[in-house]
Amino acid sequence: MSELSRLVRAARALARSTSRDADIAHRYDHCESVARLCRRIGREEGADMELLMSAAYLHDSVPRGKSGAVPHQLASAKRAERYLRSGGTSIKRAKAVRAIIEESSYESFLEGARPSSIEAMVLRDADFLEAMGARGIARAFAFIGWYKGESLGELTWDPRRPPRLKMRKSGPDPSAIWHFSSKLLRLKDLMCTSTGRKMARSRHSHMVKFLQTYALEMKAIL
Repeated sequence: MSELSRLVRAARALARSTSRDADIAHRYDHCESVARLCRRIGREEGADMELLMSAAYLHDSVPRGKSGAVPHQLASAKRAERYLRSGGTSIKRAKAVRAIIEESSYESFLEGARPSSIEAMVLRDADFLEAMGARGIARAFAFIGWYKGESLGELTWDPRRPPRLKMRKSGPDPSAIWHFSSKLLRLKDLMCTSTGRKMARSRHSHMVKFLQTYALEMKAIL
């Protein structure tokens, strides 16, 4: 078994364990989906696959609501570094994984952080893509339900030109529909890699079509 396989399998094992305590939109299937996207994009973009795949599986190793006063992405990054070091990974590479996780989350983006490596760019693209398209739609509604949001939401704006609604930094947005405007429909323009940008276009289009149908059904036109 290669060193890459050993490290990735160990990271995947931790993801399986820790994601059991996460909300339903961030369980193991989310980690696996992000990892698969990283595998596809990373190979196209020439990333260090050992670092990238380790970060992909460990990027949510501390679930939301379980990190105390520390932002969950920073707590996850710290846990990933500690976990990899305990398994014999060098200090340099363990710290590199930590940096990839710290720089790739949407929360870090809102705080002004930007990816400084191709691996962080790929992980950010993968995590953002996982919030788009059919899975992104499913996860948005699952998230709002899990955290007891106010409603599913009514669409009163054109999804091709969404208003700039503000995303809540603590707790869910008022509704799933609100979250499309505050975050999900903006992700297409935040991709870092050429592969990510290509994939984002179709996922974005799928969300727009879904929202258009949603609005017609709310108006009893369909």
